[in-house]
Amino acid sequence: MKTKYLTAEERRKGRKLLYQFQAFNGIGFNLMGATPVYLLAIHFGANNYQLGYISSVIFLAGIILVFIPKVLAGKNLIKVQAAAWFLRGIVVLLYLLLFKINGKMAVYLILAVYTLFSASRMVGMAVWNAMIKMVSDSGERGKVIAQGNMLNQSASIFARLTSAVVTSFQQLSGVTGILLLQVLGVVFNTAAVSRLLKIPCREKVEYTKGRNIFVILSDAVKEREKRYPLLLKWVVISLVVLHGLIIPFLKKEAGFGANYIFLYTLIMTVAAILSALFVKTFGDRIGSRPLVLGMSILLVISFSVWMVLPVSLPMLVYFAIGFVTRFFLLSSNLLISRVVVNSLPEEETFGYNAMVNFVTGIFSAVAGALGGFLINWSRIGTLLEFNAYSYLFLFAAGLSFLIMFLSLRLEDKGSLSGRETAAILFSFEGLRAYIDIGKMQGTRDPVKKRTVLLSISENEAPAVTEELRRILSLPLSASKGEVIKSLFRHPRPALLPELLKEAGDYGSYHQLKAIFALGAYPSEETEALLLRLLDSADSAVRSNAAKSLGRIGSYKVLPRIKELSKDAETTWDRFNYLIALKNLDKSAMFLKNIFREAENGGSSSFKQTYYSLVADLYSMTPSLSKIYGECSQNRQKGLLMFTEETRDNELFYSNYDKIISLVKKDDWMEILTLCADALENTGREDIRSEHLEKIKEGIVSLYRDKTSDILGSDIGVQLSFEDSLAVLFFTYQILTENSEN
Repeated sequence: MKTKYLTAEERRKGRKLLYQFQAFNGIGFNLMGATPVYLLAIHFGANNYQLGYISSVIFLAGIILVFIPKVLAGKNLIKVQAAAWFLRGIVVLLYLLLFKINGKMAVYLILAVYTLFSASRMVGMAVWNAMIKMVSDSGERGKVIAQGNMLNQSASIFARLTSAVVTSFQQLSGVTGILLLQVLGVVFNTAAVSRLLKIPCREKVEYTKGRNIFVILSDAVKEREKRYPLLLKWVVISLVVLHGLIIPFLKKEAGFGANYIFLYTLIMTVAAILSALFVKTFGDRIGSRPLVLGMSILLVISFSVWMVLPVSLPMLVYFAIGFVTRFFLLSSNLLISRVVVNSLPEEETFGYNAMVNFVTGIFSAVAGALGGFLINWSRIGTLLEFNAYSYLFLFAAGLSFLIMFLSLRLEDKGSLSGRETAAILFSFEGLRAYIDIGKMQGTRDPVKKRTVLLSISENEAPAVTEELRRILSLPLSASKGEVIKSLFRHPRPALLPELLKEAGDYGSYHQLKAIFALGAYPSEETEALLLRLLDSADSAVRSNAAKSLGRIGSYKVLPRIKELSKDAETTWDRFNYLIALKNLDKSAMFLKNIFREAENGGSSSFKQTYYSLVADLYSMTPSLSKIYGECSQNRQKGLLMFTEETRDNELFYSNYDKIISLVKKDDWMEILTLCADALENTGREDIRSEHLEKIKEGIVSLYRDKTSDILGSDIGVQLSFEDSLAVLFFTYQILTENSEN
């Protein structure tokens, strides 16, 4: 039996429908909402207090929610919102009465209809946060809020453009055009309701006797994790109310026409879309606290600029300042909404949201009234005479400062510190790391995920370190092995504890990779763990530990590794011990036996890999691995490539045709003889490199062993093409160094 909580599939479907609702609602609300109402009210002569009321009533109507939870108890949440949304569209049709009345009666009608519109909307908004929580998980809540808002604002561009175009016509520039837009808004509002009704929902309006709005408010303010998100929400909404009065400022003071007002709101829509994109990108992973703090500081600056603006500036200046102010304000609102939704109680969500919106209404009423009062006060003539709205903007700057103070008290689990946030937003490396991490987390393609992982592994930003730590904590992850290998290529000392834990865990799927990575972290803790692992019953663990001990320079363990290497059985163990000996045995004595070791390995592929590894460890050129690769595809072509690259040496130049002929005849013993004779004429004093001297001794020793009577008459057969090519290659290295001395 299903509970009230939605399944993952239902949440996915709910989010899809929610986004569709947001798109239709973005068009409908912006055709019916505040901007056209402001223009209607100004047309019929509304005063500043009435304009302040219009700015605040969208939230002020929340006062009616004090009665709603008890009345709607037991009703389905989605059906409640759908009914409220449908009703708000129907009441808008009452504006059509403006064709019959004018003057004060017209203003009162506008105020009454907009109040009913706002009240219906507020009933629906009491469901909104609960619905967001219902269709999302905590880790993606900011993304869902921002994505919906972005779709809402993107769709509203259509409404803004339509409004600007309609009111640009002479016949539709006044009341007729605005009322036409209202009717069109009702159509889109109804379409939004149709999407809303399809969202899965089993939650109902809950009401417990005695748990009215005031009791819920009292309980909420006692809890720190609820108190500061609520205070921030109420203050930022008050700021939104005051910000709305910029429309009358542009109309009455700056002299904008209706079409330019709609154009201004279009630019504000772009700011809103970008703010939603910003919150979607950074909100969940950085957290709200540091971002709200930064935005509030920028808001203080923005409203201070509005305060000193003269009214005679070019239109583009107002557009630019309005754009940045809107961006900072709506980013703050979305970030705060994220915390409010996360702090919602599991029960009585409708009652809690009703309380939030009820108090929001009180704050907005006070803000609207103060806004109208401050506009009138500015006109009286005071110390501030920059423009008629200077005191209004000063008050807005003060509220922005209050948001900054409250954000310092905000509890937001998972939020980064201010320093960490600055390292992301104000550093190219940090920002690139953040974007790459988002790409990696957002893709399911293993190839793309690995590509991004390789990219971020080179980034030293703290955000990358934390993301890699998160991946290392996963017991099973396709990326975990890649992360561990990246920590060898690009060491991060901060993650050494995680590597030590992984390397010491015999139950870990990635233990061997972690042991390998420890080779890049020379420390006492690393050496102590690797020495313990050298006694493991698992031969792979022992050989990997030996390799890493070699890389960190643990010379005291050389005798033990020499003994262990004699008993190596697997291919990987032999390679690991070879690398360990290369790093620890400075005398390079082990190189005298490389041909015997290769012979013990058996297969031709092992020999090719073993000899190539020796060449790579000592940075020999040309690449022996590449030569073997060419020969594997076409022996004659590969051999020709090798002999052409080695003709700068006299032995290879004068025996060019002979070497090719011997290979064609598979006469490996003759090749060994040719090289051994040349090397025996090279004195110890002619070879500077210790490792080349030991390889020389190995070749000469191999030649003597193969020509001794002890081995029998089939001595030539025991050599192979791989051995002979290695002998030629190493002989070239020795003779080339000799010729340079």
